[in-house]
Amino acid sequence: MVFKATTHHEEPHSIMDHTAAPLYEALCSYGRSQRTSLHVPGHKDGRVFDEEALGRFSSILKIDTTESVGIDGLHHPTNFIAEAQALAADAFGADHTFFLVGGSTAGNIGAALTLCSPGDKIIVQRNMHKSVFHGLMVAGAQPIFIAPSIEPTTKVAKVSDLSFIEKALKDNPDVKGVWITNPNYYGMSQDITSLAKACHQAGVPLVVDEAHGPHFGQAAEVPPSALSQGADIVVQSTHKMLTAMTMASMLHVKGNLVSRERLGQVLGMIQSTSPSYPLLASLDLARRYLVTKGRTQIKETVKRLEDRRIALDSELQTLSIWGGSQEVDNRDPLKWIISGKTGVVSGFQLLDMFYELGCTAEICDPRNVGFLFSLDEREEDIEKVVRKIKEMDEKLQTMSAAEQSPPSDMVLFEKEGTLYKPALSLHEAFHKPRKRATLQEAIGAICGEMVLPYPPGIPLLTPGEQITTDHVKTIRRLKEMGAYFQSPSDDTMKSLYILC
Repeated sequence: MVFKATTHHEEPHSIMDHTAAPLYEALCSYGRSQRTSLHVPGHKDGRVFDEEALGRFSSILKIDTTESVGIDGLHHPTNFIAEAQALAADAFGADHTFFLVGGSTAGNIGAALTLCSPGDKIIVQRNMHKSVFHGLMVAGAQPIFIAPSIEPTTKVAKVSDLSFIEKALKDNPDVKGVWITNPNYYGMSQDITSLAKACHQAGVPLVVDEAHGPHFGQAAEVPPSALSQGADIVVQSTHKMLTAMTMASMLHVKGNLVSRERLGQVLGMIQSTSPSYPLLASLDLARRYLVTKGRTQIKETVKRLEDRRIALDSELQTLSIWGGSQEVDNRDPLKWIISGKTGVVSGFQLLDMFYELGCTAEICDPRNVGFLFSLDEREEDIEKVVRKIKEMDEKLQTMSAAEQSPPSDMVLFEKEGTLYKPALSLHEAFHKPRKRATLQEAIGAICGEMVLPYPPGIPLLTPGEQITTDHVKTIRRLKEMGAYFQSPSDDTMKSLYILC
């Protein structure tokens, strides 16, 4: 098996007609109708557009319409979008599915605004994507952060042990829910069945950012889905691991702990009133592809990847490919985590070196790089990647000491299970006046900006948190190692904003 076996895998099957793609088919009918467009968008189905680019865009422009007769509307769907969302709910095991055209970011912000009123408390795994923190900021919520567990080999953060979250629920009976990321960016996922039961016994929903797991539960060869394990709200980036276009995601709801009416109202507020219909149609098509072809392709692809990963790991001299650990219940076989065995090279350095060899990794950190594969990978495509990894392995054997950039352990989070409330809520901190300070001056002060090594978009510091010596050391070390910080107030990372 490619993961530690659990009893929670669903067997995807359906009596609905998944060969249909109602929204996509409606857009094709619109394109063939050749009605005179006297409405937006201004390119008029492609009649008015940049001539040089028209050859590439023309087929898309013909279906890039707006809410009109015969098309349906995203914020109050009654036919084609409603049918497409119902098919998606059936495919993924939800009671209801909302299509998102603002990525999982829109789903996370929508979930925060649905669950939390100003001042409400919610237990939040600390290693969440920045969009979760932004959602809580806008909602005016009072997050109670819980420090994640750390996988010992890769040093990657994952869901905290159940006992810590159960204690947090017991000590905070007035929280509005528990929010976790599962799987993490690297495809590590935990069995969350007991966690969902604990949340439901406390009368609160379990919210799961499953951005990197839309394929979970779709075959026995991949881990079970969050919905199958009892989650109430699940946000998935359909464009990340499935075949939708970039920005196209889904939000799934199951059970009665979350008001679908309020969630729909909130999504109507934060998503555009002019959503992209090609993006929406790509969700419809991604679901169709998954059900009619993808589930079979996953089985075949996993077999190819696992056979080659196991063989390759035994052949490598300086590199290794992570194969799981006792601390991780399930490993996504569509992701390879690669690091140096000898500790002479950092993940940031590996990212650049692989790029020079023609391979662009999905993610890097101080220790690892991550490769992401699709539902359908042919032998020849996998072999190309294997050749590059072997080439890198040989290159590292000749690397001089001057070229080396060894990884180092850094304090990113508190001790596992630690509960802590920020000095100020995200909402309060966002609206406070702030001033610039050097990193040394900032120690002990309250942070006034989000310090965000990217990817994976997990903040090292959020507005309202107290800055410690460990934070400053980590920022400096990350910068030295070549980490990219997203939208900092100071690109050099020698200073940051603190609250006045």
